[in-house]
Amino acid sequence: MIDATKEGLETLATLRTYRAALLPTAREELAAWRPVAAKIPDPDLRRAAIGALGEKAANVEATAVLATLAPAADRAKVVRASAALQIAIDYLDVLGEEPVADPLGDGLRLHSALGAALQPGAAAEDWYRDHPQGEDGGYLDLLVTRCQEGVASLPAGEAVLPLARHAAERCGEGQSYTHAAATGMAGELESWGWNLQAPTEFSWWEVVAGACSSVAAHALIALAADPAAGEADAAAIDAAYFPAIGALTVILDDLVDRDQDLAAGEHSFLDYYDSPAEAAERLASIAATARRQTGELRDGQRHRAILAGVVAYYLAAGATALPAGARRRLARSAGPAARPLAAVLRLSR
Repeated sequence: MIDATKEGLETLATLRTYRAALLPTAREELAAWRPVAAKIPDPDLRRAAIGALGEKAANVEATAVLATLAPAADRAKVVRASAALQIAIDYLDVLGEEPVADPLGDGLRLHSALGAALQPGAAAEDWYRDHPQGEDGGYLDLLVTRCQEGVASLPAGEAVLPLARHAAERCGEGQSYTHAAATGMAGELESWGWNLQAPTEFSWWEVVAGACSSVAAHALIALAADPAAGEADAAAIDAAYFPAIGALTVILDDLVDRDQDLAAGEHSFLDYYDSPAEAAERLASIAATARRQTGELRDGQRHRAILAGVVAYYLAAGATALPAGARRRLARSAGPAARPLAAVLRLSR
Protein backbone atom coordinates (compact mmCIF):
# COMPACT_ATOMS: atom_id res chain seq x y z
CA MET A 1 0.00 0.00 0.00
CA ILE A 2 2.85 2.38 0.86
CA ASP A 3 4.54 1.69 -2.48
CA ALA A 4 1.26 2.20 -4.36
CA THR A 5 0.68 5.49 -2.56
CA LYS A 6 4.21 6.65 -3.26
CA GLU A 7 3.86 5.70 -6.91
CA GLY A 8 0.54 7.52 -7.17
CA LEU A 9 2.04 10.67 -5.67
CA GLU A 10 5.03 10.46 -8.03
CA THR A 11 2.68 10.13 -10.99
CA LEU A 12 0.68 13.17 -9.89
CA ALA A 13 3.89 15.17 -9.36
CA THR A 14 5.15 14.17 -12.81
CA LEU A 15 1.83 15.14 -14.39
CA ARG A 16 1.85 18.48 -12.57
CA THR A 17 5.38 19.30 -13.74
CA TYR A 18 4.50 18.27 -17.27
CA ARG A 19 1.34 20.36 -17.46
CA ALA A 20 2.80 23.42 -15.76
CA ALA A 21 6.16 23.70 -17.50
CA LEU A 22 6.78 21.19 -20.27
CA LEU A 23 3.50 21.09 -22.17
CA PRO A 24 3.47 24.88 -22.70
CA THR A 25 7.03 24.72 -24.04
CA ALA A 26 6.10 21.92 -26.44
CA ARG A 27 3.15 23.93 -27.68
CA GLU A 28 5.37 26.97 -28.15
CA GLU A 29 7.68 24.86 -30.30
CA LEU A 30 4.77 23.61 -32.41
CA ALA A 31 3.57 27.17 -32.90
CA ALA A 32 7.06 28.33 -33.88
CA TRP A 33 7.45 25.63 -36.55
CA ARG A 34 4.08 26.22 -38.25
CA PRO A 35 5.12 29.42 -40.10
CA VAL A 36 8.36 27.71 -41.12
CA ALA A 37 6.40 24.82 -42.62
CA ALA A 38 4.07 27.28 -44.36
CA LYS A 39 7.05 28.66 -46.33
CA ILE A 40 8.06 25.31 -47.85
CA PRO A 41 8.18 25.93 -51.64
CA ASP A 42 6.94 22.54 -52.85
CA PRO A 43 3.16 22.28 -52.32
CA ASP A 44 3.18 18.54 -51.58
CA LEU A 45 5.96 18.82 -49.00
CA ARG A 46 4.32 21.93 -47.53
CA ARG A 47 1.02 20.07 -47.20
CA ALA A 48 2.77 17.16 -45.50
CA ALA A 49 4.62 19.38 -43.04
CA ILE A 50 1.59 21.47 -42.12
CA GLY A 51 -0.57 18.35 -41.86
CA ALA A 52 1.91 16.63 -39.55
CA LEU A 53 2.11 19.67 -37.27
CA GLY A 54 -1.67 19.65 -37.00
CA GLU A 55 -2.71 16.02 -37.03
CA LYS A 56 0.26 14.71 -35.04
CA ALA A 57 0.75 17.59 -32.61
CA ALA A 58 -0.26 15.27 -29.77
CA ASN A 59 2.91 13.23 -30.39
CA VAL A 60 5.11 16.25 -29.73
CA GLU A 61 3.07 17.17 -26.67
CA ALA A 62 3.13 13.62 -25.29
CA THR A 63 6.86 13.00 -25.73
CA ALA A 64 7.58 16.17 -23.76
CA VAL A 65 6.66 14.26 -20.60
CA LEU A 66 9.96 12.41 -20.89
CA ALA A 67 11.76 15.68 -20.15
CA THR A 68 10.62 15.25 -16.53
CA LEU A 69 13.50 12.75 -16.35
CA ALA A 70 15.99 15.59 -16.88
CA PRO A 71 17.27 17.99 -14.20
CA ALA A 72 14.91 20.95 -13.89
CA ALA A 73 17.44 23.46 -15.22
CA ASP A 74 17.74 21.70 -18.59
CA ARG A 75 14.15 20.54 -19.11
CA ALA A 76 13.21 23.34 -21.51
CA LYS A 77 16.31 22.61 -23.61
CA VAL A 78 15.40 18.92 -23.68
CA VAL A 79 11.82 19.68 -24.75
CA ARG A 80 13.01 21.89 -27.61
CA ALA A 81 15.46 19.27 -28.89
CA SER A 82 12.90 16.49 -28.53
CA ALA A 83 10.25 18.60 -30.24
CA ALA A 84 12.49 19.16 -33.27
CA LEU A 85 13.20 15.42 -33.45
CA GLN A 86 9.55 14.42 -33.08
CA ILE A 87 8.37 17.00 -35.61
CA ALA A 88 10.87 15.52 -38.08
CA ILE A 89 9.65 11.99 -37.28
CA ASP A 90 6.02 12.96 -37.81
CA TYR A 91 6.78 14.83 -41.04
CA LEU A 92 8.69 11.86 -42.45
CA ASP A 93 5.90 9.55 -41.30
CA VAL A 94 3.45 11.49 -43.46
CA LEU A 95 5.83 11.39 -46.43
CA GLY A 96 6.20 7.63 -45.93
CA GLU A 97 2.48 7.15 -46.52
CA GLU A 98 2.69 8.65 -50.01
CA PRO A 99 3.11 6.36 -53.06
CA VAL A 100 6.63 6.33 -54.51
CA ALA A 101 8.53 4.03 -56.87
CA ASP A 102 10.83 2.62 -54.15
CA PRO A 103 9.02 2.97 -50.81
CA LEU A 104 11.69 1.23 -48.73
CA GLY A 105 14.71 2.91 -50.29
CA ASP A 106 13.04 6.31 -50.21
CA GLY A 107 11.95 5.84 -46.60
CA LEU A 108 15.36 4.74 -45.38
CA ARG A 109 17.03 7.67 -47.13
CA LEU A 110 14.58 10.24 -45.72
CA HIS A 111 14.70 8.79 -42.23
CA SER A 112 18.51 8.82 -42.12
CA ALA A 113 18.04 12.46 -41.10
CA LEU A 114 16.93 11.26 -37.65
CA GLY A 115 20.32 9.79 -36.79
CA ALA A 116 22.02 12.98 -37.96
CA ALA A 117 19.74 15.00 -35.67
CA LEU A 118 21.39 13.35 -32.65
CA GLN A 119 24.94 13.69 -33.94
CA PRO A 120 26.07 17.28 -33.33
CA GLY A 121 28.23 18.48 -36.17
CA ALA A 122 26.94 15.95 -38.71
CA ALA A 123 26.64 17.58 -42.12
CA ALA A 124 23.39 17.90 -44.00
CA GLU A 125 22.80 15.38 -46.76
CA ASP A 126 20.44 15.05 -49.71
CA TRP A 127 17.68 13.40 -47.69
CA TYR A 128 15.29 13.70 -50.65
CA ARG A 129 17.57 12.02 -53.18
CA ASP A 130 15.11 9.16 -53.82
CA HIS A 131 11.94 11.17 -53.25
CA PRO A 132 9.83 12.72 -56.05
CA GLN A 133 9.91 16.14 -54.35
CA GLY A 134 12.80 17.82 -52.60
CA GLU A 135 12.26 21.57 -52.47
CA ASP A 136 11.45 21.96 -48.79
CA GLY A 137 13.23 25.31 -48.35
CA GLY A 138 15.62 23.75 -45.85
CA TYR A 139 12.82 22.61 -43.50
CA LEU A 140 14.19 19.15 -42.70
CA ASP A 141 17.76 20.47 -42.46
CA LEU A 142 16.59 23.10 -39.98
CA LEU A 143 14.83 20.51 -37.82
CA VAL A 144 18.00 18.40 -37.81
CA THR A 145 20.16 21.40 -36.92
CA ARG A 146 17.82 22.56 -34.17
CA CYS A 147 17.95 19.14 -32.52
CA GLN A 148 21.74 18.99 -32.89
CA GLU A 149 22.09 22.39 -31.23
CA GLY A 150 19.79 21.35 -28.41
CA VAL A 151 21.68 18.20 -27.49
CA ALA A 152 25.20 19.49 -28.16
CA SER A 153 25.61 21.11 -24.74
CA LEU A 154 23.96 18.41 -22.63
CA PRO A 155 26.49 17.38 -19.96
CA ALA A 156 26.31 13.61 -20.48
CA GLY A 157 26.05 13.79 -24.24
CA GLU A 158 29.32 12.00 -24.92
CA ALA A 159 28.17 8.96 -22.94
CA VAL A 160 24.49 8.92 -23.90
CA LEU A 161 24.04 10.38 -27.40
CA PRO A 162 25.54 7.44 -29.34
CA LEU A 163 22.79 5.18 -28.00
CA ALA A 164 20.17 7.91 -28.46
CA ARG A 165 21.28 8.21 -32.08
CA HIS A 166 20.95 4.45 -32.48
CA ALA A 167 17.42 4.60 -31.03
CA ALA A 168 16.47 7.35 -33.50
CA GLU A 169 17.95 5.39 -36.40
CA ARG A 170 16.05 2.29 -35.26
CA CYS A 171 12.84 4.31 -35.18
CA GLY A 172 13.44 5.63 -38.69
CA GLU A 173 14.21 2.19 -40.07
CA GLY A 174 11.13 0.76 -38.37
CA GLN A 175 8.91 3.44 -39.86
CA SER A 176 10.43 2.84 -43.29
CA TYR A 177 9.95 -0.93 -43.24
CA THR A 178 6.43 -0.60 -41.81
CA HIS A 179 5.31 1.81 -44.52
CA ALA A 180 6.86 -0.45 -47.15
CA ALA A 181 4.95 -3.41 -45.70
CA ALA A 182 1.68 -1.64 -46.52
CA THR A 183 2.73 -1.69 -50.19
CA GLY A 184 3.31 -5.45 -50.25
CA MET A 185 6.77 -5.72 -48.67
CA ALA A 186 5.66 -7.54 -45.51
CA GLY A 187 8.40 -10.13 -45.91
CA GLU A 188 11.09 -7.47 -45.67
CA LEU A 189 9.50 -6.12 -42.50
CA GLU A 190 9.50 -9.55 -40.87
CA SER A 191 13.10 -10.25 -41.89
CA TRP A 192 14.20 -6.93 -40.46
CA GLY A 193 12.33 -7.67 -37.24
CA TRP A 194 14.00 -11.06 -36.75
CA ASN A 195 17.40 -9.38 -37.08
CA LEU A 196 16.74 -6.93 -34.24
CA GLN A 197 18.27 -7.88 -30.91
CA ALA A 198 15.55 -8.22 -28.27
CA PRO A 199 14.42 -10.61 -25.52
CA THR A 200 12.83 -13.80 -26.81
CA GLU A 201 9.62 -13.19 -24.84
CA PHE A 202 8.57 -10.73 -27.56
CA SER A 203 7.14 -11.71 -30.94
CA TRP A 204 9.00 -10.34 -33.93
CA TRP A 205 6.19 -7.87 -34.69
CA GLU A 206 6.23 -6.64 -31.09
CA VAL A 207 9.95 -5.98 -31.43
CA VAL A 208 9.32 -4.08 -34.67
CA ALA A 209 6.54 -2.09 -33.00
CA GLY A 210 8.95 -1.18 -30.23
CA ALA A 211 11.55 -0.14 -32.77
CA CYS A 212 9.08 2.14 -34.57
CA SER A 213 8.50 4.16 -31.41
CA SER A 214 10.56 7.25 -30.61
CA VAL A 215 10.16 7.03 -26.81
CA ALA A 216 13.59 5.47 -26.21
CA ALA A 217 15.31 8.28 -28.11
CA HIS A 218 13.45 10.94 -26.11
CA ALA A 219 14.18 9.22 -22.79
CA LEU A 220 17.87 9.12 -23.71
CA ILE A 221 17.90 12.81 -24.68
CA ALA A 222 16.55 13.55 -21.21
CA LEU A 223 19.19 11.29 -19.64
CA ALA A 224 21.93 13.18 -21.49
CA ALA A 225 21.00 16.23 -19.40
CA ASP A 226 22.01 14.39 -16.21
CA PRO A 227 25.68 15.05 -15.44
CA ALA A 228 25.90 11.78 -13.48
CA ALA A 229 24.64 9.61 -16.34
CA GLY A 230 26.96 7.10 -17.99
CA GLU A 231 26.89 4.49 -20.71
CA ALA A 232 25.48 1.85 -18.36
CA ASP A 233 22.54 4.12 -17.48
CA ALA A 234 21.88 4.71 -21.17
CA ALA A 235 21.92 0.99 -21.93
CA ALA A 236 19.53 0.28 -19.05
CA ILE A 237 17.05 2.92 -20.22
CA ASP A 238 17.20 1.73 -23.82
CA ALA A 239 16.56 -1.85 -22.68
CA ALA A 240 13.54 -0.74 -20.62
CA TYR A 241 12.00 1.39 -23.35
CA PHE A 242 12.83 -0.91 -26.26
CA PRO A 243 10.95 -2.97 -27.03
CA ALA A 244 8.47 -2.94 -24.12
CA ILE A 245 7.32 0.67 -23.70
CA GLY A 246 7.84 1.40 -27.39
CA ALA A 247 5.71 -1.58 -28.37
CA LEU A 248 2.97 -0.47 -25.97
CA THR A 249 2.80 3.01 -27.50
CA VAL A 250 2.67 1.76 -31.09
CA ILE A 251 0.25 -1.15 -30.60
CA LEU A 252 -2.07 0.90 -28.39
CA ASP A 253 -1.97 3.65 -31.01
CA ASP A 254 -2.98 1.07 -33.63
CA LEU A 255 -5.78 0.00 -31.32
CA VAL A 256 -7.11 3.55 -31.01
CA ASP A 257 -6.84 4.07 -34.79
CA ARG A 258 -8.16 0.61 -35.68
CA ASP A 259 -11.22 1.69 -37.69
CA GLN A 260 -9.33 4.43 -39.48
CA ASP A 261 -6.46 2.09 -40.42
CA LEU A 262 -8.86 -0.57 -41.72
CA ALA A 263 -10.67 1.98 -43.89
CA ALA A 264 -7.39 3.32 -45.31
CA GLY A 265 -5.72 -0.07 -45.73
CA GLU A 266 -2.85 0.96 -43.46
CA HIS A 267 -0.49 -1.51 -41.81
CA SER A 268 -1.52 -2.45 -38.26
CA PHE A 269 0.42 -4.55 -35.77
CA LEU A 270 -2.88 -5.83 -34.40
CA ASP A 271 -3.27 -7.94 -37.55
CA TYR A 272 -0.48 -10.26 -36.44
CA TYR A 273 -2.39 -11.51 -33.40
CA ASP A 274 -4.72 -14.48 -33.76
CA SER A 275 -7.54 -12.71 -31.95
CA PRO A 276 -8.40 -9.49 -30.08
CA ALA A 277 -8.22 -11.51 -26.87
CA GLU A 278 -4.63 -12.52 -27.61
CA ALA A 279 -3.70 -8.91 -28.37
CA ALA A 280 -5.26 -7.75 -25.10
CA GLU A 281 -3.42 -10.42 -23.14
CA ARG A 282 -0.10 -9.53 -24.73
CA LEU A 283 -0.59 -5.82 -24.06
CA ALA A 284 -1.09 -6.57 -20.37
CA SER A 285 1.98 -8.83 -20.34
CA ILE A 286 4.14 -6.24 -22.10
CA ALA A 287 2.99 -3.56 -19.65
CA ALA A 288 3.94 -5.85 -16.74
CA THR A 289 7.40 -6.37 -18.27
CA ALA A 290 7.82 -2.62 -18.75
CA ARG A 291 6.80 -1.97 -15.15
CA ARG A 292 9.33 -4.48 -13.85
CA GLN A 293 12.13 -3.09 -16.03
CA THR A 294 11.46 0.57 -15.25
CA GLY A 295 11.39 -0.22 -11.54
CA GLU A 296 15.00 -1.39 -11.82
CA LEU A 297 16.19 1.91 -13.31
CA ARG A 298 17.78 4.77 -11.44
CA ASP A 299 14.89 7.15 -10.71
CA GLY A 300 12.60 4.18 -11.31
CA GLN A 301 9.57 5.83 -9.70
CA ARG A 302 9.64 8.58 -12.34
CA HIS A 303 9.94 6.06 -15.15
CA ARG A 304 7.03 4.07 -13.72
CA ALA A 305 4.99 7.26 -13.51
CA ILE A 306 5.65 7.84 -17.21
CA LEU A 307 4.64 4.26 -18.02
CA ALA A 308 1.37 4.70 -16.11
CA GLY A 309 0.80 7.94 -18.00
CA VAL A 310 1.39 6.28 -21.37
CA VAL A 311 -1.13 3.52 -20.69
CA ALA A 312 -3.63 5.95 -19.16
CA TYR A 313 -3.38 8.23 -22.18
CA TYR A 314 -4.31 5.47 -24.60
CA LEU A 315 -6.99 4.02 -22.36
CA ALA A 316 -8.56 7.47 -22.24
CA ALA A 317 -8.19 7.97 -25.99
CA GLY A 318 -9.69 4.61 -26.97
CA ALA A 319 -11.56 3.43 -23.92
CA THR A 320 -14.13 1.46 -25.93
CA ALA A 321 -11.59 -0.27 -28.18
CA LEU A 322 -10.81 -2.90 -25.52
CA PRO A 323 -13.36 -4.91 -23.50
CA ALA A 324 -13.73 -3.69 -19.93
CA GLY A 325 -11.92 -6.72 -18.50
CA ALA A 326 -8.96 -6.24 -20.83
CA ARG A 327 -8.76 -2.54 -19.92
CA ARG A 328 -8.64 -3.42 -16.23
CA ARG A 329 -5.88 -6.02 -16.75
CA LEU A 330 -3.82 -3.56 -18.79
CA ALA A 331 -4.26 -0.82 -16.20
CA ARG A 332 -3.29 -3.16 -13.35
CA SER A 333 -0.19 -4.27 -15.24
CA ALA A 334 0.91 -0.66 -15.73
CA GLY A 335 0.61 0.15 -12.04
CA PRO A 336 -1.88 1.49 -9.50
CA ALA A 337 -1.88 5.03 -10.91
CA ALA A 338 -2.87 4.07 -14.47
CA ARG A 339 -6.59 3.49 -13.96
CA PRO A 340 -7.44 6.64 -11.94
CA LEU A 341 -5.25 8.72 -14.26
CA ALA A 342 -7.12 7.36 -17.28
CA ALA A 343 -10.40 8.40 -15.65
CA VAL A 344 -9.05 11.93 -15.07
CA LEU A 345 -7.85 12.16 -18.68
CA ARG A 346 -11.22 10.99 -20.00
CA LEU A 347 -12.97 13.71 -18.00
CA SER A 348 -10.51 16.34 -19.22
CA ARG A 349 -11.35 15.43 -22.82
